Amino acid sequence: MFILLLTVFVDLIGFGIILPILPFYALAYDATPVQITLLVSVHSGMQIIASPIWGRLSDRYGRKVILLLTLAGGGVAFVWFGFAGSLVGLFLARGLSGAMAGNIAVAHAYLADITSSEERAGAMGRFGAAFGLGFVVGPVLGGLLIGEQPDMADFARPCLIAAAFSLAAIVLGAVMLREPQRRRSKEAGDTRLEQLLAAAMANGIPSIVALNFLVTFSFTALMALLPLWCQARLGWGPSEVSYAYAYIGLLVAALHGLLVGPLTRKFGEPRLLFLGATSLSTGLLLMPWIGGVGTFAADVLLLCMGTSFCHPVLTAMISQRGDGDHQGTVMGAANSIAAVARITSPPLAGLLFSQLGPNWPMLMGGIIILPVAAAAARMSLTFKRQAKE
Repeated sequence: MFILLLTVFVDLIGFGIILPILPFYALAYDATPVQITLLVSVHSGMQIIASPIWGRLSDRYGRKVILLLTLAGGGVAFVWFGFAGSLVGLFLARGLSGAMAGNIAVAHAYLADITSSEERAGAMGRFGAAFGLGFVVGPVLGGLLIGEQPDMADFARPCLIAAAFSLAAIVLGAVMLREPQRRRSKEAGDTRLEQLLAAAMANGIPSIVALNFLVTFSFTALMALLPLWCQARLGWGPSEVSYAYAYIGLLVAALHGLLVGPLTRKFGEPRLLFLGATSLSTGLLLMPWIGGVGTFAADVLLLCMGTSFCHPVLTAMISQRGDGDHQGTVMGAANSIAAVARITSPPLAGLLFSQLGPNWPMLMGGIIILPVAAAAARMSLTFKRQAKE
């Protein structure tokens, strides 16, 4: 597991480098707020298409080869993004990057292959910690590389560094990553479409996927517009936003890596999901009252608690309900639905930002999370009754 998490961490450094500079890069091509959010959405749109394909291919041909292939494609996308030359070029490069980012489903399936059902939430938490640490290092590097008053040449430099980290992840994965034993023992025969659909629809998977959709929708609205929100409300530029992302990444890494596993064992997955949903909703609804660095830091703690508890628990629940022969397919389908949230949320959030003001996308997200909290409360009551029996 350590080698997989290390590979993901190195790759996410590259992704984190790009994230805080993306809105400002698009502004250099005179992009509007809606176009900037669409630039985020095209990445997720390609994930919708690619996630189940990569997941199914990994079921058939193995996790490692698909992970390495997609890491290579992601590196190419970073280089293309750095030398896009136009707003259209930015969209095309982000589309390729999104297609390669469908490998998250493969990584989740890999973890499912090497962990028991009882360990799954903790493993997903450690996976999220690798993501968070990548966001600590990546945005800081991006901010340092781009400078205070970037020109077009400065935008290319972080993209090349991001591609270099992708190359490092490929080398690391090729040398040290091993194909899961459980995968080697499976037959690579064909599976009919009806069987794939049945695997994705069994054991209450759609209802858990729907909750994950709502969490992803709300958090994506926040992350897509955070640079513009910080600029509008706090007067921050690329460097300050990069440090904000680093702070978020550090919190997410700590919460995922240190708390998700122990809290899941102590309270159970439904109660942890309820705590995460209420924290995320509260944090989003309080954002209009942020007035400086102190209140920003406190509110972000609530937001990070929310996503750090919700996403690993929901991902573990989906994985636990999927059968072993179709883990890649089930996780690919779940990631595609989450990608639908990531593609639809930014344009709507950008429209609210433009027409009603910077706080409205955050208020929308806070309200959308309330049904997740209600569902988690209901699951908690059921879990408590079953424990007594």
